Amino acid sequence: MEISRQADYAIRTVMALAENGDGELSQTREIARRQNMPEKYLPTIVRTLARAGLLRTIRGSRGGIALAMPPGDISIRMVVEAIDGPLLLNRCLVRPGECGNGRGEVCSLHVFWEKMVDDIHRDMDSVNFADLRSDVIRLPNRSRSR
Repeated sequence: MEISRQADYAIRTVMALAENGDGELSQTREIARRQNMPEKYLPTIVRTLARAGLLRTIRGSRGGIALAMPPGDISIRMVVEAIDGPLLLNRCLVRPGECGNGRGEVCSLHVFWEKMVDDIHRDMDSVNFADLRSDVIRLPNRSRSR
């Protein structure tokens, strides 16, 4: 599993804005320079994140972009799903009834895939940009029997 390049750039953009002071505006070219990413992708990413309510944009010569909420209220999952859509690991989670038997019943792996997605969602929800800004990341401790 790999997130898209656009989701990676979106995460890095939100991280750069989280490192600013509260409400401080930044220019996309400055974010691109600081995060070492191509500037040409940022306008589309910024529009998408603004539509999702994660960024605010101000037009004009004194304009720029800023976080629309505190960094502690923005999770990694919110940013990734704003760009890539919901995370689903198997087609039967996308379209119930697509499981192997063709009779609309779930396959024997369906519950496994659901649990994997739930675990990933929980981990992605547990990390916010205030944590990342302060280098404090605490993932749930889960012991898995093998």
